[in-house]
Amino acid sequence: MRVGLLTDLEMVNSVYRGLPVLQLVRRGHEVVLAWDHARRGPRLDALHGCDVVHIYRYCDAPVRRAAEQLRAAGVGIVWDNDDDLTTGPEGIGEPATKRGALRSQQIRSDMIRMMRLAHVVTTPSAVLAEQYHEWGAERVRVVENYLPAEYDPGPVEARRGGNGVTVGWTACGEHRYDLVHLGLRDVLARLLELHPSLRIVSIGLDLGLPRERYACHPKVQYQELAPLVVQFDVGIAPIADIPFNRARSNVKLKEYGAAGVPWLASPIGPYTGMGEKQGGRLVADEQWFEELDRLVRDERARRKLVKRAAKWAAGERVAENVRRWEEALAEAAALT
Repeated sequence: MRVGLLTDLEMVNSVYRGLPVLQLVRRGHEVVLAWDHARRGPRLDALHGCDVVHIYRYCDAPVRRAAEQLRAAGVGIVWDNDDDLTTGPEGIGEPATKRGALRSQQIRSDMIRMMRLAHVVTTPSAVLAEQYHEWGAERVRVVENYLPAEYDPGPVEARRGGNGVTVGWTACGEHRYDLVHLGLRDVLARLLELHPSLRIVSIGLDLGLPRERYACHPKVQYQELAPLVVQFDVGIAPIADIPFNRARSNVKLKEYGAAGVPWLASPIGPYTGMGEKQGGRLVADEQWFEELDRLVRDERARRKLVKRAAKWAAGERVAENVRRWEEALAEAAALT
């Protein structure tokens, strides 16, 4: 196939939803990049002769017009989205503003129009897949977020040493709601007080803890992520039970696992049903202090979970799963 990639590869999460399409080259396909960074829009001239075009997230009027023209020319369209763009965590618990409500309605309207243009819609979330079916998408395929080659933790066995335990959290800004709602700042502060050799590290979100044994890495490029995660002894993935979080992917646990890091996660959305087989444990909202304390104290349990996490994550890389993208794109191409 000749595959067009209509995606800004500098966009957040494109590492999971755009870069995997480039891996189709290794399976004998041609991939054409067709995003104009200067004017932040599609270059239709680059897509002539494509069998199918993959569009990640964009659904505004210029992209829809491009999709209409491509579809009319007999090109298959795959539209992909990986987040619930209509229910962000900002402002949850507060009265919705009129501006915010109108913005959400506009996004939903744009998404529905884009789905109707697409031959196939892809998403990493079964929750979003069900929502898109309800909104009228005819064919929705779940393609999980897998680990790209850019996520390289190096030799896991040589990753840590020295005294003490490090608890780490990879958390972007939207996790501020989870931090507050689950009372995690107090939980982590209590743990630091109880365990003099404990360290806390966050990547992205500042947890507001005293800096003596806490470090925050506010801005990290994806290529820099794995060398930081590999220094964790325990990785956490706490999320509150809200619609936005139920539609997340489980890729954070895959990143912890590939780095040989045992994890603790909320039994919500993407983490439901996961556990020791994948190298971690699920934690109820009110049990974060107890479960963290338990795992910090139990080195033997951590070693056992490390092996399971690494074994599971080894099969969760893009290279082992690129056929799932190939199948979705081939299905769209065949529908023209």
